[in-house]
Amino acid sequence: MRRLALVALGLAVSAVALFLAVRSVDLGETWGLLGRTDLPLLALTLVVIAGQVLIRTLRWRMLLRPFLIAHRPGLPRLIPVLLVGYLGNSVLPARLGEPVRAVLVARRERVGVPEALASVYLERLIDVAVLAVLVLVAAALVGAPAWIVQVAAVAAAGGVLLLGILAVANPASLVAMAHRLPVVGGSRRLSVAVEMVTRFAAGMGGRGRVAAIFGAAALSGVAWALDATTFWLVGRSLGLELAPAEAMLIAGVTVLVTAVPSAPGYVGTFELAAVSVATALGVPQSAALGLALLAHAVALMPLTVAGGVSLVAMGLSVGDVTRSAEAAT
Repeated sequence: MRRLALVALGLAVSAVALFLAVRSVDLGETWGLLGRTDLPLLALTLVVIAGQVLIRTLRWRMLLRPFLIAHRPGLPRLIPVLLVGYLGNSVLPARLGEPVRAVLVARRERVGVPEALASVYLERLIDVAVLAVLVLVAAALVGAPAWIVQVAAVAAAGGVLLLGILAVANPASLVAMAHRLPVVGGSRRLSVAVEMVTRFAAGMGGRGRVAAIFGAAALSGVAWALDATTFWLVGRSLGLELAPAEAMLIAGVTVLVTAVPSAPGYVGTFELAAVSVATALGVPQSAALGLALLAHAVALMPLTVAGGVSLVAMGLSVGDVTRSAEAAT
């Protein structure tokens, strides 16, 4: 019932968002614009996306490294797991591809599931914090509407503050204090649960994780710059003269909004966010919708196909992905 409720909520949010994105757009004009796409220029986005995958795999390995017991896997072993996670995000609701890759890497590389989950969610926190800062800078550079600047400022301040706390505090020691509570000490089940949460917290922060956190933040900056480059190339392929800061702003706000629960593949929320920001920057609505649709296809389809190929290469099935999501949650 929980899963059905989550799927229903996501579908409802996506339907409303998609309606809002297209309700006042001349769809014929948008279709005509898409028909004039510069395909050779669009093909360059595949190179940029491949660079993103490489950077994000390097970052994940950096966060995983302290917990790898037997060996330190090379990028060829981690890239397929990352791609299967992207596939999970495309076909499962609520970004369940993230815990899927944590479970898969735990099985594949002999790392504990709590530590693997910690690496994934710490990565996401770092991603959001860095992206919020970049969105704030881009909004200031292009003179974006006040609501965008204010939302970005709040997100950036919250993200940086949280990362600072994780870098100097010791979350595991705080959780471990629960072991001393009489109600926990007398219950085997609660004691095991607290141990698992303690291991997860140890992977999320502490002074021993400072170098990894800041190194991952630097790589996140590069990854988001490549993401903005994808939007810039898509815009140029449609004949839109977007400045780099404008592309960064559209890409950043769009990614932040896709955190809202929606249908698999962020259908609707992606388009609404991209159209809203692009039109606020002066892009005509029909062109803004074309940019959103094409950028979404470019961001989703290559990674989904690569995830499917990786799934087969690893000897897994879609059922394995679903079961991994259930095991992680």
